[in-house]
Amino acid sequence: MGPAAAAVILVAVPGGLVVKHQAAAAERKSLEQAAEEVFQRSADAPDAFWRKYAPPRGKVWNQADARAQVTEVERKGAQFTVDVTETTTPYLSDTHGGGLEATPPYMGDHRFVFEREGGDWRLVKDLTEQLSK
Repeated sequence: MGPAAAAVILVAVPGGLVVKHQAAAAERKSLEQAAEEVFQRSADAPDAFWRKYAPPRGKVWNQADARAQVTEVERKGAQFTVDVTETTTPYLSDTHGGGLEATPPYMGDHRFVFEREGGDWRLVKDLTEQLSK
């Protein structure tokens, strides 16, 4: 029996559905991590949009923590269209880097298209503008 036949049998048995669900959940989590990396790179950039606002007196912008939550995944061939919610929390500190404090997070919905590239995901397109239509 070849590998393809074994996979079909695996999915056909009752416990196999759990294996298939776990694989889909792992893929979804992997896509969530890829989106989070996109958000974190943007948040870490010197020109991140939240840095344009003046911090309170005696404080400086320090870092940000970006999180992603995938709400929808659609696969078309090798491409995965992912709807994801971004939550990014910028932090302030004193001028010496101490006293780190979170500011209110900002949230946004995005639509990205990813493709596998080796063991990683590559962002192919940002379709976020489609969400507002």
